[in-house]
Amino acid sequence: MHSKEKAAVLFSMIGEHLPKEVLSELKNEELEKLMDALAKLPKTSKMDERNILNTFNQTISGDKPQKRSPLYIVEKPKNEQKYQSNAPRTSPLNDLKRKTKEELELIIRGEEPKTIARVMCFCDPDAASRIIEEFPEKIRDNIVKEIQNIDFYSESMKSELEAFLFFKYDLIESRSIVTKVKNRSGKTIADLLSRINPHISSKLFSSIKERDPEFAQSVNEHYYTITDLMNIGRTSLSNFLSEFHPIILACALKGVETDLKKNILERCDPWLSKQINIEIDSMGPISYAEIDLAQKAIIESLNKAIDSGKIKLWKV
Repeated sequence: MHSKEKAAVLFSMIGEHLPKEVLSELKNEELEKLMDALAKLPKTSKMDERNILNTFNQTISGDKPQKRSPLYIVEKPKNEQKYQSNAPRTSPLNDLKRKTKEELELIIRGEEPKTIARVMCFCDPDAASRIIEEFPEKIRDNIVKEIQNIDFYSESMKSELEAFLFFKYDLIESRSIVTKVKNRSGKTIADLLSRINPHISSKLFSSIKERDPEFAQSVNEHYYTITDLMNIGRTSLSNFLSEFHPIILACALKGVETDLKKNILERCDPWLSKQINIEIDSMGPISYAEIDLAQKAIIESLNKAIDSGKIKLWKV
């Protein structure tokens, strides 16, 4: 495997654990080479990954090569018999109406409008309406259209929904709910872009779109910028931004266009908008470095909040 490919495989495994200083030391040309390798990430076996990790460990520690025990041990799941039981399971549709808004959000997280529409039709109407209100307008319209096309007398539709709910209930019970990742390379590149200077990441993403527009779409699904704050529900947006000091928010918004800044502030609770505006008005000229640092802090926190399910953001 070429050294560039090894670097890509290594970054896909430990990139999120690398100190920020590592990426800041890379030149634009080096970042482009790394992203190019990530976009063409080869299929690797567990043995390949183990060898790359061993080599990396030996390089940074100065150790001589030595035999190590396997890092990947496949064990038989302790609860395997759970899925071999012939005991009948009651229909999950009966439980759906008793689910709270928070529980329903876990069930529909990352799903397509068609699946969300089906769940909404069999759950508590009040909870469903509050959830649908938080979706961006375009996605909300798609969900409503799917609801109009549902055949409530179709047994196959109900069977598909039950199978989906059985699967999701088990995931939630085992705390294995994760964000759907359709393209591993796209997600890895998006993570890289979110951890470097926002101005540099924007230029690098533009170059990806020029070279490969289709692949850029898979990156964009996981690549978030300050503009994406507009795709968060109003209440969630205020709760998220209130975790930052108003000075940080003011610095970050100093670096965006006037219309975007105005729209973001209008979506925030009045008390929060007032605090941010006070800081913006009293703040003198600031450097690009201060703006980048503030925006980067917000974007990194946004990524973590989305991955953990704390924030729901739908790309339109």
